[in-house]
Amino acid sequence: MKCAPIFLLLLLACASPGDPASDTNGAEALSNTVPSDLTGYYDGKLPCADCSGIATQLWVRSDSTFVLRRHYLDRDTLAYGTVGKWSVADGQVELYDQVHVIRRLQPTANGLMWPDEDGSPFDPGTDHTLARLGDALANEIPRMRLSGSFTYQADAMSFRPCGSARNWPCAGAREWTDEGERLGSMGTQELQDSYLKSVKEGGAPWVIEVECSVTNGPAMEGDGTDEYIFIHRVLRSLEPGQCP
Repeated sequence: MKCAPIFLLLLLACASPGDPASDTNGAEALSNTVPSDLTGYYDGKLPCADCSGIATQLWVRSDSTFVLRRHYLDRDTLAYGTVGKWSVADGQVELYDQVHVIRRLQPTANGLMWPDEDGSPFDPGTDHTLARLGDALANEIPRMRLSGSFTYQADAMSFRPCGSARNWPCAGAREWTDEGERLGSMGTQELQDSYLKSVKEGGAPWVIEVECSVTNGPAMEGDGTDEYIFIHRVLRSLEPGQCP
């Protein structure tokens, strides 16, 4: 049985408008306001010092969580994923894990401006804005590299990404996605067996880095669907202290 993925729907967040100010690229930055269409899906290619660009996808979700997917082109074969919470402070969108703010983004008329590592914009003339592409997203969040804590207890599996307070239901990808079956992903039983070989007792967290995708599967309770993390491969085990 395969689960038909459904669209990940993001609702609109509302706030009062403010006066725009110009950013270094001439885009109209909304410096002291939250755009009414802040939540949504953002996409763009950002500059990279040692590759041809960083393909960046950002899902700003209505439940105050975000999923960030970054692929260093010509350098890495698998995108890097980050999951956390977002909020608005001083007119900027703050992405943060359970402890630290990891990035502050500036809303503009076209999307979200991504600053350099030290917080300053990239050189004028470079494209450093993630364009907002709408509310309805693709059928799934594609494969990415993600670290987190996997647990298996009472026939239920869950995965909590590092930096996130939320546990996702999860499973091996082979049985649940056409791509998983076609490309030889690990199955649910294989995932369970690997877990039991790696922990001292059932229910203990197994901190791992995985190749995974996010889409919908059957609800853990009752009818309907839940959002799942489907694990295609376990890339390596990590020490518990490596995952806040």
